[in-house]
Amino acid sequence: MLLFRPLVGIRMNSLTVKGAYNSLVLPNPAYRKFSVTSYYLNKNLIDSRNHEKEVVSQHARQEIPAEIFEKKQVISRRIPGETPQENDLKSRFPASLHFEKEAVPTLLPRPGVPAPNKYPLARLYDALTKKTEPELIYEAEPHKLYFVFCYAFALLFMIYGLNAFHIGSGLAWDMYENNDLKLAETQKKIQLVMHLGIVTVLSAMPFLAGIAFLFVPSRLVRRIWYLPPVSSTGKMRPDGQAFVKFTTHPLLPNRPTPVYTFPLGELQKSITAKIYSGKGFYGTNDSSFFFFLKEKGKRIPFVVDRKGFFWGDGRVFDLLFSDDPIEKVENAKKIDDIYGDMIRERKHKEHELKKELGFGWRTKASAKLMKEDIQKLRQLVSNKNVPTVKNEEKEDTQINKKS
Repeated sequence: MLLFRPLVGIRMNSLTVKGAYNSLVLPNPAYRKFSVTSYYLNKNLIDSRNHEKEVVSQHARQEIPAEIFEKKQVISRRIPGETPQENDLKSRFPASLHFEKEAVPTLLPRPGVPAPNKYPLARLYDALTKKTEPELIYEAEPHKLYFVFCYAFALLFMIYGLNAFHIGSGLAWDMYENNDLKLAETQKKIQLVMHLGIVTVLSAMPFLAGIAFLFVPSRLVRRIWYLPPVSSTGKMRPDGQAFVKFTTHPLLPNRPTPVYTFPLGELQKSITAKIYSGKGFYGTNDSSFFFFLKEKGKRIPFVVDRKGFFWGDGRVFDLLFSDDPIEKVENAKKIDDIYGDMIRERKHKEHELKKELGFGWRTKASAKLMKEDIQKLRQLVSNKNVPTVKNEEKEDTQINKKS
């Protein structure tokens, strides 16, 4: 049935608009469904484009110059604990032969850590023990120079041992073949075995020393964490035991990082060693360059570089890795003070000997010491020659005399 539009001001082309509903013309249902779908698709596309524009505008507002961004990245890499430590071969060796660049400190102080040499040790230790999460207390500078020197010494000693074995075994065989001493065959073989045994032992010593140098980097401490006595649920441990966790280098490159965890007090420094020297930013610099941490019952220690980031200063580490109380560590003398006292005492004794003995006092003092040693040896020899009488024999002799 044909429908005619009424005589009103409605144009004919208005009937062809998508989704237009007219009292006179109704669109096809299939066409109406397609129009609604296209409408929603167009709407989603427009919304996504608007969202992209908003994101781009936000990034445009947050854009910073490339130089400032690079500086921020460099600073973040120098903050202790912020950079992942790699175990590939490239991270073990310097990029160039200018080794002096590797000796320059690169680590910055960690934000939120107490300033060194500013607070009493009791306050520093109290702040550390009140931590409820693992706290990074040490990070070493890159150990690239350690790798270079350890591998160089390892190669040197191993080549020296192999060369010594080659030369010694050749000489032993020459002596066996020449037989200058005109020995019998059995004696020649015994002599050859003895010579080869001596050569093997002497050449094995430097070779084993070279192998030991290969193992040294695996004992270098990279990072140390203080683990407070708090469980994973946030509650205090009933025993109140704190722990220390640290990482080292793997023996072979591209291997997982070794992680060690010990109860606090299990790792000890040497009794005579002092970590706090009073020199440097953290008060740990010294001519020894490193110190040892030894596990109880073990012989091979861990090596800790003195150039690195230290939580607080070296006094905290003297306290953590020893059995000394806070008062003793706080009042202990620095390394330079101890050496200074020893030097002053030695000079005082030398001055007294010089006054007493006069010219040639060193020779006279050494001669005097030799005389004292000879007298002590004579006394020891005479005491050994005198027969010792037991107490029972003494009592028997006294009874016989009385009777």
